[in-house]
Amino acid sequence: MDLKDLRCVAMIAETGSFVAAAERLNMSQPSVSARIRRLEADLGTELFARSARGVSPTAQGEELLRHARSILRQMQDAEADMLAFNASPVGLVRVGLPTSLTAGLTSPLLELCMAEIPNVKLRIVESMSGYIEQWLQDGTLDLGITFGSRPPSDIVIEPLAREDLLLVGKDQAAMAPHLDTNGNVPFVSLANVPLILPAPEHGLRILVEDVARQQAVRLGVVVEIDAFGEIQRLVARGLGYTVMSSAAFQYGYRPDLAAALILRPSVSRVVNLTTGAGRTPSRAVSEVAQRLKSVVQMRVKEDGWLAHPII
Repeated sequence: MDLKDLRCVAMIAETGSFVAAAERLNMSQPSVSARIRRLEADLGTELFARSARGVSPTAQGEELLRHARSILRQMQDAEADMLAFNASPVGLVRVGLPTSLTAGLTSPLLELCMAEIPNVKLRIVESMSGYIEQWLQDGTLDLGITFGSRPPSDIVIEPLAREDLLLVGKDQAAMAPHLDTNGNVPFVSLANVPLILPAPEHGLRILVEDVARQQAVRLGVVVEIDAFGEIQRLVARGLGYTVMSSAAFQYGYRPDLAAALILRPSVSRVVNLTTGAGRTPSRAVSEVAQRLKSVVQMRVKEDGWLAHPII
């Protein structure tokens, strides 16, 4: 197995075609096919499943593809670092941001990077924290922001802050019956409201249900939906309440909604700067990581985000 084999595996998986992969690699199609046949013979397994619609990696092919992408990415990073050793860092850095923080972090991060490291191009990917972890594991992303304190073994987290969560309703009138004398929502009150929450595998849903089990509180989830904007629209129509971070509420799309802090106990989650384990980050990735960390710390100091720095 050599680097050309790995390039062929990665390109076939990307294009879904031996012919298209050959064109992209500036090779003949028979040469690409011969390489894959030889590689499959050497490894004793089939790497691609052929069908009338094209080719796709088998389970064994997916495993090799994960290694191939990581190795090829490290080669690109090494080349970029050597070319930019005495100059401004150069390269593409792929950053994953969770939906609740995208609006609050994207603009300041882009502005900071464009001003200080102009030769680095950012690709911002918005998704749920769990997907960001998966994409860091397989090398699709270089770094990201994730939630939680128990990450998979093959990613590395640096805790930056702990953020408190809010109960959000249609307006102040809808919230009023559930508030204590200090204007907060006792956790037990969540048993009395119809909840609109993400699906059970979503990190926020898991967190809320863990606290509910600890407090022996029975939650009434009436809608499950993994679309942040749609959750807010349903709440605005008075169909239920939701739980979200103050960052999502502060930088989100529906400032007309009303929210209050959940207390006794509070519901909070850790905000992490996250990278894949076992990969030496390029200079460009390291520089962006430092600026992403600075942006999170800047936002934590603002009054609108109910978050506390982790020293």
